Amino acid sequence: MDLATHLLKSKALTPEQLQQAEAYQEKYGGFLAENILELNLITPEELAKLLPIYPPLPRTFQELGVPRWLLAQLLLKHAYFLDSFSSVEIAQELKIPEHLVEGIIDYLKDKMFLNAKTRNGMAKGSTVVSVMLRYAISELGKAHAEQCLELNSYVGPAPVSLEHYWDWVEAQTIHREKVDRERLHEVCADYVFTAEMLDKVGPAINSGRAMFLFGPSGNGKTLLARCVAEAFQDHIFIPYALYVHGQIVRLYDEVNHRPVEDPPEAPRHDGRWVRCRRPVVIAGGEMTEDNMELKYNPTLKYYEAPHHLRANNGIYIIDDFGRQRIKPQQLLNRWMFPLETRQDFLFLRTGQQFAIPFDQLIIFCTNLNPYSLADEAFLRRIRHKIYLGYVSPEQFTEIFRRNCSQHGLEFNPEMARYLLTRYFVQPSRPLCACHSRDLLEMILDRARFFGQPPQLTIQELDEVCQSYFVKVVGIADYDALPPAPQSPWQAWEAQNLLARSTDNS
Repeated sequence: MDLATHLLKSKALTPEQLQQAEAYQEKYGGFLAENILELNLITPEELAKLLPIYPPLPRTFQELGVPRWLLAQLLLKHAYFLDSFSSVEIAQELKIPEHLVEGIIDYLKDKMFLNAKTRNGMAKGSTVVSVMLRYAISELGKAHAEQCLELNSYVGPAPVSLEHYWDWVEAQTIHREKVDRERLHEVCADYVFTAEMLDKVGPAINSGRAMFLFGPSGNGKTLLARCVAEAFQDHIFIPYALYVHGQIVRLYDEVNHRPVEDPPEAPRHDGRWVRCRRPVVIAGGEMTEDNMELKYNPTLKYYEAPHHLRANNGIYIIDDFGRQRIKPQQLLNRWMFPLETRQDFLFLRTGQQFAIPFDQLIIFCTNLNPYSLADEAFLRRIRHKIYLGYVSPEQFTEIFRRNCSQHGLEFNPEMARYLLTRYFVQPSRPLCACHSRDLLEMILDRARFFGQPPQLTIQELDEVCQSYFVKVVGIADYDALPPAPQSPWQAWEAQNLLARSTDNS
């Protein structure tokens, strides 16, 4: 599906208008469809009608977009591992129409790579409804298949061309789906985020630009990023593999891509694409520079897609940014151009370079100082920089109540008041959203160890807090020290915070 050609054939645009949109794209970057909409050459509703909902079923080898010799080699490699097969069975493996498979089989038979076996009747009851011819690989075919496997061990569905992939990434770009306020509040309903915070995140989602979530550790940055990912509801299509300059790049994987079934009314479409939810790829401290490039497997002789290619049309979360095995400046310099132009360049081991679409909502999460990670030139490319600070006493108490309910413990406002006073207000310790969850889980751990039902008591809270909070070297228990002197104003403010948190509970 070439969008430009399709728009001209459907007479949705004139050649002059298309030339204007392409010139605008050349100047400002982005996808062609976005630039057409930006220039008001067509309405979003009209464009949506012109874009197909499903990848069209290829009727010819030309529509498949990959060389016939590649398909013949792939079929032969499948046959190498099968005792026998029918055209229907191998079509299901290659994910291409049966009549095209039959053409490849005829070619391989002429080359003496396949032998026809006896016909098997497919019976329903006592009536034979069809007759199916089966095939097996010949000795000559086995020798040729071994040579093919030596060059490339990929055995799976037929790949799609890079050109087709570009068209579909553009057609189902994540920037076409908008998340409204109600949907964002719905996916965050199980967690304690303020309405003001979500009202900052919502516009950042719909902007289509990268987002920077920063603030002290343990206050829900990664959790909020996951909620953002769940806010997207539509489905997209992801290819099993790509064909690039004679090489195979495996793209679909079961870890990052979540397949969904086609609805009953769905038409037949190109089976080389998997219908999935928008992908959510998370890269943590294990991320290296190699994760940003094609990974060539010297044993299997094909490529694995990098993280950001797998995340196309979805969400890419860089968790604990700044703690990766790659320096943050290297990562940011690598993505300076893609963030601006929405395309990236990858290299094959042969030295050939090719462009790929760069279409994902990137969310950086860090508890480090942003200016220690990036300079002003990069930070300005991340328009939405959102700070998640420590929680208030009211939020802490609500989180404590929900965690008690989750773990089957009876919530007691007095226990919350004691915890806040004894272990946060007196030692001037900031309130983290994760504290109540961690402490309650430690109470459950103690109960399992001692073989008794878990109980929320002052004694249990004292025990787990003494083990949880890190103490200064040389001080046996700094929580037991007398509180620092307070002015009358500070004492009054602390008492007010505790009173409000207890009243709200």
